[in-house]
Amino acid sequence: MLKNNFSTGSRVRLRFTGESGVVTSRLSDDMLNIRLDNDPDFEIPAFEEDLISENELQAAAPTWAQNKKEQKPAPPPPRVLKSQYHILKPKGLQLAFEPMPGRDEAISRYKVWLINDTQFEFLMEFDLYTVNRDVLIIDNKIAAASALELGDFLSDDLNDAPEAFIKVQRITTEGLDQPLENTLKIRAKQFFNSLNTAPIINVMAHQLVLLDAFEPKQKESNSDDLKLYTQQNRKKGRNIDGDRSRHYKAFDPEAFAGFEPEIDLHIQNLMNGYARIDKGEILRIQMMHFQRFLDQAIRLGAPKVFIIHGVGEGKLKEAVSQSLKENPHVVKFKNEYHHKYGYGATEVTLG
Repeated sequence: MLKNNFSTGSRVRLRFTGESGVVTSRLSDDMLNIRLDNDPDFEIPAFEEDLISENELQAAAPTWAQNKKEQKPAPPPPRVLKSQYHILKPKGLQLAFEPMPGRDEAISRYKVWLINDTQFEFLMEFDLYTVNRDVLIIDNKIAAASALELGDFLSDDLNDAPEAFIKVQRITTEGLDQPLENTLKIRAKQFFNSLNTAPIINVMAHQLVLLDAFEPKQKESNSDDLKLYTQQNRKKGRNIDGDRSRHYKAFDPEAFAGFEPEIDLHIQNLMNGYARIDKGEILRIQMMHFQRFLDQAIRLGAPKVFIIHGVGEGKLKEAVSQSLKENPHVVKFKNEYHHKYGYGATEVTLG
């Protein structure tokens, strides 16, 4: 049986219960989240094959009903909750996973909140992902002393090494502060031991701190600056390639030791179910994985990486090249014949 390509905001009917509702989000390749019409505060996960699309409903309806156009509802906006009181001991930016029991009281999913219990306002980029799929990708602003609803997280995702990446810039009267970022590995034992009453949303939730310090780092004294400058420039001989030699330092030695300095962006290596996705969405997913890999390489201090994009139509290679040109951490890059990759990879030197 062929599956429908339901999108957020699509009206559907559950095939076996007859209940109708609206698609609020996609949980996996074949599972969607449905907000029921008869209970707007209740959302349930449903397999795509168990849903009847609006087109099928109209085809089964009388002719006069088919001619009556129904305006599609807009996707429900994310909820934002504001604190009603001053938080004396803020913890910072936190992830809260609110358990959402089903009708049998079993918990198969969690509502994800980003909680900001500080008095600062931030611009943020957020990405929650596992080894198998991208769960949530958010680019938004979060107000001071507020909680932002991000979406849903499946219980099964805990088995697939989930990680959360966040990058924020504090908004001040003088403009934006320097970007701060962190990647948090979510482990099942840590997750289940973190159940407490979450601030602002005031419900029991599993809480994990993403960032807890936001003040810009103070500059060292002039003598320390001179010492650091001397250490960094002690050796300025040229290497074989003719570049100035640079000293790289892994900020996380353990992570650096396990870091693989190449990424294969062929879509079959990044996700399952790609055959049902159009080319534009595939390119977006490939570029998202590329950017995450490059950010990690920069954070770890990797001197050189390879981006495997293949030859094909050249659109992925062009998008990668444009992104590299705009990245201040990229010293140079080239797409020449390589004994391992042929012409299907770009070599990137970082500094």
